[in-house]
Amino acid sequence: MSFLFPTLLTIGLPLIGVPILIHLINLRRQQRIRWAAMQFLLESQRRNRRWIMLKQLLLLATRMAAIALLVLMLAHLMLRNEWLSLLGRGTTHHLVLLDDSYSMSDRWDDASAFGEGKRAVQAIVDQAHLQSDTQLITLLRFSEAARLSAGAQPKVFSEQINETFRGRLESLLAGWDVSETDVGPAEALKAVPRLPLAEGDQTLILYLVSDFRARQFASATEIRKLLADLVEDEKIAQTHLVRCVNEARPNLAITSLVPESGVRAAGVEMWMRVTVANYGDAPARGVTVQLEQDGDALPALALDDIPPRDELSHKFRVQFAGTGAHSLIASLGSDAVDVDNRRYFAFDLPPARPVLIIDGSQDGRGGRQLSLALAPGGNTRTGWQPHVEPPSFLADLPSPNWGGARGGAPAAVCLLDVPRLADDELAALENYVRAGGGVALFVGPDTDRSFYNDRFYRNGDGLFPVPLKLPTQLMDNAGESTPDLEITQHPLFQVFAGRRNGFLPLVMIDYYYALPDAWSPKDDDSLQILARLRNNEPLVVEKKFGEGRVVAQLTKLSSGDTPLGRWSNWSLNPAFPVLANELVSYLAATRQVDPLHQVGDDLVVSVEEGKYEPTMRFVLPDEHSAGGARPTHAEVPVDAKPSGGRLTAKLPNVAASGVYEVQLQSLQGDLENRDFAVNVAPGEGDLSVEPRTELIEQLAGVDFQLHDAADMALNAQQLAGFQMSDALLATLIVMLVAEQLFAYLASYHVTPLRGATR
Repeated sequence: MSFLFPTLLTIGLPLIGVPILIHLINLRRQQRIRWAAMQFLLESQRRNRRWIMLKQLLLLATRMAAIALLVLMLAHLMLRNEWLSLLGRGTTHHLVLLDDSYSMSDRWDDASAFGEGKRAVQAIVDQAHLQSDTQLITLLRFSEAARLSAGAQPKVFSEQINETFRGRLESLLAGWDVSETDVGPAEALKAVPRLPLAEGDQTLILYLVSDFRARQFASATEIRKLLADLVEDEKIAQTHLVRCVNEARPNLAITSLVPESGVRAAGVEMWMRVTVANYGDAPARGVTVQLEQDGDALPALALDDIPPRDELSHKFRVQFAGTGAHSLIASLGSDAVDVDNRRYFAFDLPPARPVLIIDGSQDGRGGRQLSLALAPGGNTRTGWQPHVEPPSFLADLPSPNWGGARGGAPAAVCLLDVPRLADDELAALENYVRAGGGVALFVGPDTDRSFYNDRFYRNGDGLFPVPLKLPTQLMDNAGESTPDLEITQHPLFQVFAGRRNGFLPLVMIDYYYALPDAWSPKDDDSLQILARLRNNEPLVVEKKFGEGRVVAQLTKLSSGDTPLGRWSNWSLNPAFPVLANELVSYLAATRQVDPLHQVGDDLVVSVEEGKYEPTMRFVLPDEHSAGGARPTHAEVPVDAKPSGGRLTAKLPNVAASGVYEVQLQSLQGDLENRDFAVNVAPGEGDLSVEPRTELIEQLAGVDFQLHDAADMALNAQQLAGFQMSDALLATLIVMLVAEQLFAYLASYHVTPLRGATR
């Protein structure tokens, strides 16, 4: 015989004496008074005394037994006798949820959080094995819970704990390592109702073996509700929280490795940005980031001190010589958690990015000047491939194969002094921007104002940001040295930044399009004025349109003569080549969306049907883990499925971070490789631990017991036995009914006379 809550016995069992105390108090209230008529009653009482005393003793005993049964039920009486299984529940089922998220790789001395968790699981099994009744175990890792479908079973499900299982569990735990996921306790608890647990006479005991980090339990409303629902819905008899970590250790993590805006082409320098987070409580000094480009080491980056609980970003330049797939890896030195010390980036580089230039002017001078600025030729490589075309080319913009051999859809579109557009050309341009494209618009003397205002601007719903009034001359102010152009802090005008910059005063604006006096922008953030003239009139305006952006310049780009004279000297300014490249880079940035794959995502590759073989080969990366190197460069063939003119192959639920290579075989026999970077989710490396007192406070209202994995040794009565709660409840009900019956028999009742009237 044992009790799950023995402390209740010391409080509850003395209450059995309450009925006796009440009986004795009632005896003290009686007073003896002799009078003649009572002699006959006393004689009758002597003859029936034994029966009356028996009824009173039975009433007192039932009341004492009712209190005792209530106390035993609340204390969770458990009996191990085999024959009592008919009254209690004779099978104990242990549901163990084991945290294997990558924060459990936290290590110190010769131990690790995951190692402590595995030892706690082994201790639970060893203690359960000592019991004589049936003991079952279901062991569910957090990474399994995240992808567990309803009715599915984990690898260890409802296994009977015996000597054979103990030996198998030891080898099974030895082969398990920390995953690279960030699955938390909430996801694991949500998976419990999806398990096909057997209903009936089983005692369900839940164990949550985790590191209980502050980021998950600082506000544990969801976890508290999930635990309460499991107790109510799944009839969880006991809940044990097992802590694998007692203190936080400092940890650094690379949380981001992304390119800056700019051209991405073979042989062209590009800017990258790496971000390092310091999850410790002290400044991180002397942090060095190692770089690896296509397998070759680059000079390391020395970072400034990183404040505690903060992060630091650092920009650096890289250049990839050839076209095709490329990868970049940033890494830190070893610390408490290694898997977040590496960050990957991969992309495919074309020889150049196409830029479509539509020049509607009479002389075509602006198109030639812009093309020369974007692709000067010789040994200078900008990464842009400009094409000057008539407006009719705009009709093909929705097609990803625009321009045939010109390199696919344009990275950006520039319209120079285009008078008007046909309906299909305007619709194609709007669809291009709405889907994420970038367009630069330069007006001029050939601009058709009625078309721009009615169709292009369209009361603020069209592509053009503002309505146009008339070409207006910027009058000279004698004696003033103010530049014609006033710029804002915007990436387009970085070349003009700085007090000593001599390029800005060289910009001359003679004519521009003024705006109607009654016009005012919409009350939203879709429109932004990037530059003004010295008379405070807008000159460069940006508008968001769908997923893309439009930048309009209200003057002519080229320096050619017009009937009004020269409009501006934009194209003659020494900074114009830099401005042109910055403009196109800014416009192309919305289409340069890098898919950010994380561990646990599906890796999907889609190509045009009719060009490649239907079987694609996924080459897995080197797998890095706290346990050391594992088999590398495994290949997984995947059959692509045709749909909508494309072949799509999917590698589901990628389990490891790194650079994945996909090999495509063209129908002509050529082999093409594409690289994809998969990273761990940032934030899991924050090793702050929720204090014990705050954890108990966060889970207030949930009946649980908190243990440390290092001291995990549950008592035998906590692990097995027949719970008598149901049998005791039934007995209590019977005893209360008996108490009412004896109370009735022991009391005096007057039998009413028939036909009696008042």
